[in-house]
Amino acid sequence: MRLRLLLFLTLATYSAQCFARASDSSGWTKSDLAFRPVAITTNGTAFWSCGSGEGIATSIDGQSWQMRHRAVHGGAILLGISFSSPQFGYAFGTGGMVLTTNDGGTTWDSQKIGDETILFASLSDPTHGLLRTASSLLYFSGNAQLKAVPIPSNVPMSFRFTPSLVALSPLSMAAELSEGLVSEAGFVSTVDGGKSWTFYDPPSTVVRSFLRVDQQYWAVGHEVVGKDKPGGGYSVPLAMKSTDARTWTHTTVDIRPCHWEVCTLCTVGGCLASDTLIVNPFGTQPAFLSFPKGHLTAKWAATPSIICSVGGGIYCTPLRTPLDTSRAGEPQPPDETFPELGAKPQVIAGVQCVSCSVPQYFADDKVQGRYTVHIDFLVRSDGTVGAATVKGAPSEKVRAQLQAQTLDWLFEPPTKQNAPADVKSGISLPIMVFRSR
Repeated sequence: MRLRLLLFLTLATYSAQCFARASDSSGWTKSDLAFRPVAITTNGTAFWSCGSGEGIATSIDGQSWQMRHRAVHGGAILLGISFSSPQFGYAFGTGGMVLTTNDGGTTWDSQKIGDETILFASLSDPTHGLLRTASSLLYFSGNAQLKAVPIPSNVPMSFRFTPSLVALSPLSMAAELSEGLVSEAGFVSTVDGGKSWTFYDPPSTVVRSFLRVDQQYWAVGHEVVGKDKPGGGYSVPLAMKSTDARTWTHTTVDIRPCHWEVCTLCTVGGCLASDTLIVNPFGTQPAFLSFPKGHLTAKWAATPSIICSVGGGIYCTPLRTPLDTSRAGEPQPPDETFPELGAKPQVIAGVQCVSCSVPQYFADDKVQGRYTVHIDFLVRSDGTVGAATVKGAPSEKVRAQLQAQTLDWLFEPPTKQNAPADVKSGISLPIMVFRSR
């Protein structure tokens, strides 16, 4: 089996371009990989994407992609991928699967850390990092033994969400705790490899992104200033950095474009100020980049010259220097939702869901009211949905939206008799439809 796997990886690694590409009038080029892409990142110079079947692929230009890893049969769905240094990278996903590379992504080694799906992870090296499963916030330090992060007593009871984790080094790790998607947030952190943990809640702030850039913590969002002035306070853009997640320094670069639409969905390439503008607050000089409207999603990454986004494939387009950053653009794509800490995994007809969100409300120009729809779907052995049929939808528009949502669902890869297998499933859902004007 190991010989077959090595042979498969060798052929895939050195294959020429083996993915379909297509361009459209928006200026974005689509690449269809040999697996379903779920996440994307950069290591500074190249794009890296991961997804179903433990697939990992890389590209310099966002168009020609090369496979670097893939399971021979079945395999986990990789939900995230990142690089802590040019050489060390990691990917994580269902069934506790973690893949690591120490040679810049040329080869990847797999291991299981626990059995639960890893929703978020940040590793500083192969034996130090933070993990978030549906039930727990965990860390490991020096070995693969997982330990629960002790929540300090001064953490508000309402801070039940952990949208971001950052492991700077074997000693320094921090997790963002918040009340929800757009709310007050703070940081539980350690500077001694997990021996002790403290919590800091920056006053009058809403943190929309928490990440590692150049071996520092960065928090981006907005804060309220001037609350002691006549008439009350007002909101201003926020970008601040720290080495311990306790003492923070505000950026000195120009982030005024974040005033129009709060900068959010940050990556190491910058933060989205709108659906066409990147603001980079992480350097010493102002940096703004623009791109055309089209295929931007919450899952994006950028090199200095190209931006790529995951959604029904991978879409990429060149970046440009904007002519005007003083005008408000359209809002960024919506942030991804994430489960409350301790939430039980959703199970649909015996198949455990990883990502199965469906909006409860729809707009239609012909119908309105409450309805119950039934969706039959096929969960493939790699955890993706291969087909979906919607019954009882009040209109074709609503039916098409529900079907598209279902085809994006992700599940724990199903098995029968300990072997990967396709599984048929179904669910009934209540929805509300409002008539659009």
